[in-house]
Amino acid sequence: MTRELKRAVTTARDRLVASGYADRDAHRELTKAERQLAAARGEPWAEPMDLAAQWDTGAPLPHLVSNGSAAVLICYASTVDPNWDGTYATVVSPTDPMPAQLLEFTFGHCHATKFGGPNDEVISGHPLFSRGLEPYEPHIVHNSPWIAEEERINSVHPLHQGGWSQRLKHYFFMFHDETFEALAVDLRVDQVHGVLEDRLLHAVSSVLRD
Repeated sequence: MTRELKRAVTTARDRLVASGYADRDAHRELTKAERQLAAARGEPWAEPMDLAAQWDTGAPLPHLVSNGSAAVLICYASTVDPNWDGTYATVVSPTDPMPAQLLEFTFGHCHATKFGGPNDEVISGHPLFSRGLEPYEPHIVHNSPWIAEEERINSVHPLHQGGWSQRLKHYFFMFHDETFEALAVDLRVDQVHGVLEDRLLHAVSSVLRD
C-alpha cells in the first residue's frame, strides 16, 4: 500500500510540474496522495476544514486575543467587490473605522496557541507543506507531534491523564503573512459585520469572563 501511495505522489507531482503548477486536478491529486501516504506511515498530516467561511487571501489581518485557556482569533473575511475591474487594490488597516465582514474563531478549552511565521512565501519549508497543506485554508493536523509533546511534558504531574490526542484538536490556519495554530477541544466560527477594533474589545471582555 505504501509503495502504491508513493507512486501516486510521484505521478501527481510530475504531472503538476509538467503543467507549470497550473493543473488544479493534479494539485488536488497530489495533496490527496500526500495525506494518504503520511497517514499510512503514521506521520503528521493536514486536512482542510470546511467551515463555510473564507478569510481574505490578501490582507486578512488576523488578531489574537488569548489568556492561556481561551482564545479568539478575528480577521477580515473574503468579500466580492462588484465594481472591481482589476486595475486597483483595496488597502485595509486594523484601524479602519468602517464596518466590514469579519470572521471570529473561538477556541474552546484552549490549551496552547502559536501565532506568527512562517508566511506564505516560505511555507514550503514547513514540515506539513508536503503533507496536505492548502494555501489560505484552515486545517486539522492528524497525528500531531505538538499534542504528543504537550502530553509528554504534562505526564510528570501526579494527576496526569493520558489520551490527549482524543480530547484535543490541533488547528492550523494558513494566512498570507502569518500562520496560527491552536490546541483546543472545539472551535466556533461566527461571521459578523462590524469594526475590527470594536470586535477585538468585545473579544477581550469575553476572554476575561471565561
